[in-house]
Amino acid sequence: MSNIKGILFDFNGTLFFDSHFHIRAFEEYFLERGKEKPTPEFIIRNIFGRSNPRIYADNFDPHPTDEDCRIFAARKEGLYRKFCLASPEEMHLAKGAPELLDFLKENGIPYCLATGSGLDNVSFYMENMGLGRWFDMSNIVYADGSFNGKPEPDAYILAARKIGLSPSECIVFEDGTSGIVAARRAEAGAVIAVYDHSLPSPLTDGVECDAVYPDFTDWKEILKKFKVLR
Repeated sequence: MSNIKGILFDFNGTLFFDSHFHIRAFEEYFLERGKEKPTPEFIIRNIFGRSNPRIYADNFDPHPTDEDCRIFAARKEGLYRKFCLASPEEMHLAKGAPELLDFLKENGIPYCLATGSGLDNVSFYMENMGLGRWFDMSNIVYADGSFNGKPEPDAYILAARKIGLSPSECIVFEDGTSGIVAARRAEAGAVIAVYDHSLPSPLTDGVECDAVYPDFTDWKEILKKFKVLR
């Protein structure tokens, strides 16, 4: 843990508390397909963090075509973005996150986004949330179909590599069960759960992390605890 040199962030539900928008979009899509509406617990523990092709294969068709996945992603993400835009007052980073990101940037501490979102959503966040203040494509890993989605470790291995580190030299901030498992499989130096505590916990069925916070308000304490600040 004393070897921590960088930070890896999940985005959805972690830096941006948008889980309720995703839950509504999945609920509506499942109902459109004539399936039972999934519970928030099921979505958080079995869907969040995974790529759209894997979600489709796990829940609708085990052998989808590329066109199946494209249509699914377009519809589900379209619903999600509609819900976001209908609540512009909620389109901001989690409490304390801007201050943490400012500190990391100003002090040259490497950090990277490792999101299960595709390029359309990343562009949507850039346009509507001012993420360009902290991120560009040099420190973002997104779902482009070139690697396995969470809970496989690929996203965090690639994100660490993008900032010149190994996962063991990084703290990972996550909100989803699949993402926490991915970070553990990547052998991250520390895994911290940050999620909207009004929703079910992602920590279930033996899934563990090194600390749990409701937001990033205590970012200085976190950096000191994990030896990023001394």
